[in-house]
Amino acid sequence: MKGVPASGVTAVVMNVTAVQPTEAGHVTVYPNGQAAPGVSNLNFTPGQIVPNLVTVPVVNGKVDLRNNSGSVDLIADVTGYYAATGSAFSAGAPVRLLDTRDGTGARAGAVGGGGIVSLQVAGVEGVPLTGVTAVVLNVTVTNPSQDGHLIVHPHGTGRPNVSNLNYTAGQTVSNLVVVPVVDGRVTFFNNSGAVDVIADLNGYFTS
Repeated sequence: MKGVPASGVTAVVMNVTAVQPTEAGHVTVYPNGQAAPGVSNLNFTPGQIVPNLVTVPVVNGKVDLRNNSGSVDLIADVTGYYAATGSAFSAGAPVRLLDTRDGTGARAGAVGGGGIVSLQVAGVEGVPLTGVTAVVLNVTVTNPSQDGHLIVHPHGTGRPNVSNLNYTAGQTVSNLVVVPVVDGRVTFFNNSGAVDVIADLNGYFTS
């Protein structure tokens, strides 16, 4: 898989999205070739678009995705992987870094269609000023004026053609996001309508 080593990988982190399910159900993501566990990673109702960040062990270089009922399109975007060497993770109590409703971390006001928010994370709320490779954020969108999606990506880099959260008008949706840090910042992009964006820090990776 692009960007993931052919060997030595113990687990991958993927943003898995279920699109247009025909009936209520759930999807389970688990190590390749093993018995499907009796748990779910995404739960959905007909016609929904539902994302969730999943960390899953890798066996035989693969992971399995199982839909329990009906039919559904699945999208899996790899955001990182675990190996014997790499960055170290530091966890902490959740702390709010961004809330466009009251101006925390950015100007107050909903993010418009095509709007971008650049958020400083290095040197903020216990995150080191240098040596930070990525942050773990619980990102929430609320009060969207129309259907759309949010993309979270490293500051100053090309915007990827993937989404972290998908939502419908009036919906409040959250998802865990692991995003690399560049120049001490991360970027939020809203593709359409207007929406408030909230981001709570859960931890960070250091080199």
